[in-house]
Amino acid sequence: MDAMTENIKRKEERKSHADVVFSTNNLVKAFGGQVILNDISFNIRKGEVVLLRGENGSGKTTLVNILTGNLEPDRGEIHININGDKEVFIWPRPWWKEINPLDHFTPERLAWEGIGRVWQDIRLFPTMTALENVVVASPEQSGENPVLALFSKKAKKENRQNTKKSSEWLSMLGLGDRLDSSCDKISLGQMKRVAIARAIQAGAKILFLDEPLSGLDKEGISEVMGYLETLAKKNSITLVIVEHVFNIPTVLKLANTVWTLSNGKLMINKSDETIDDKTKEVNPFHDLLRQIAGENGKTHTEKLPNGAKLATVIPEGLGDSQSVLEVKVLVVKRGIRTVIDRLSINLKKGHLYILEAPNGWGKSSLLDVIAGIHPLESGKIILKGKELNTIPTHERIKIGLAYLRSQQSVFSSLSVKEQRKLSNANIPLFDNSLNGKSKGSYLSGGEKQKLLIEMLPEADVCLLDEPMIGLDKGSIEKLVELIKQMIEKGKTLLITVPEYKEV
Repeated sequence: MDAMTENIKRKEERKSHADVVFSTNNLVKAFGGQVILNDISFNIRKGEVVLLRGENGSGKTTLVNILTGNLEPDRGEIHININGDKEVFIWPRPWWKEINPLDHFTPERLAWEGIGRVWQDIRLFPTMTALENVVVASPEQSGENPVLALFSKKAKKENRQNTKKSSEWLSMLGLGDRLDSSCDKISLGQMKRVAIARAIQAGAKILFLDEPLSGLDKEGISEVMGYLETLAKKNSITLVIVEHVFNIPTVLKLANTVWTLSNGKLMINKSDETIDDKTKEVNPFHDLLRQIAGENGKTHTEKLPNGAKLATVIPEGLGDSQSVLEVKVLVVKRGIRTVIDRLSINLKKGHLYILEAPNGWGKSSLLDVIAGIHPLESGKIILKGKELNTIPTHERIKIGLAYLRSQQSVFSSLSVKEQRKLSNANIPLFDNSLNGKSKGSYLSGGEKQKLLIEMLPEADVCLLDEPMIGLDKGSIEKLVELIKQMIEKGKTLLITVPEYKEV
């Protein structure tokens, strides 16, 4: 009986080993003498779903950059066995491998092996449609040759097949009615779904996803999670998901394994061993409303068209105050589509406003128009009694407007210190957690968000588009404190958030 048990155990171990499609041994990475990743080792199996978590600056982005070929480690090994062709990369690499042009460790090389990535800062072709963005990722297209594209029946047949398959991926993600929309005319959440479909169309068997749920409303989250479950369970695609703290409970419902990065080390647990994040999903902004209102403050919610809500907080002790920002009968278009139709809102001094709306409602478009980044079709915008319709963005800032966009755009070639100096940001809000020498291109999504928050100019009216994207719990607490201080100083804040499950 003991021999039989041992034989079964060995068979299970061999099967488990055979399912390993990606593994690392003792990966090490340092920047400027600071060790970011220290002896990282793991195995990933076919169809496994991994949640990767850690505080801002813990090395999540660095690790994903290495695993997708965008960065090389200083030391260690990577083993890939996705399509039956084993590949081994060892560092430090010998000089003779560096002179072989076919043996470089690059994103393109790993993409050929079946490794895909969906970036936190969405990288789509903005002037191409959603469908075109997915079709173009189809591997080994004969139509990439101009001659074959014009004269080959095979190329034309392949293109029809690729278009059909791409349409199916997008429809599965709830974008069947946006196939012909150019990607500069769709919302952030919709762009994320296009990026997921494109990675799968490109042939990814292991897919790294950086915050795929951020920017999505409850319906979008449900659709994407259902899609990811189908990829993992029915298509045996391996998923490694980096997600925002508020969405971790949702990802844990699907994840088999949890990786936790802390102090350069990786701790690996089964998802059912991770209990600290299995809490009730809540809307953090509703708690913020209660904090700012105090015991005797006032809150009320106004329903807006197409399922949106505008919550208003009047802090304790603040009576009726003057209007500082008025939006009157505003009409906004993205291409030929009307995203905002005759919207009117009135924001008053010292009040906090939270705009909660479904994905694609036009939250970012509204703030872009108020800031002068996107043109309005008709209507009026009035700031402190001055009409803004024909005033450029930099002049609106001088009048008293500040805007934190959701795209996390920083100057990639400038250091943190240089960007702070450029914006006259003298007080680090996040306790010097950002390395002043780090270039913008090396910052993680959370670090970019922290820098942009610190760089906000002093203003009477602040527009914050999903300001908690990418932030960990400690950083969110500091942001909440900043918001409370701004309201106490009589500033007016308009914050946009996706539609939450809990209301």
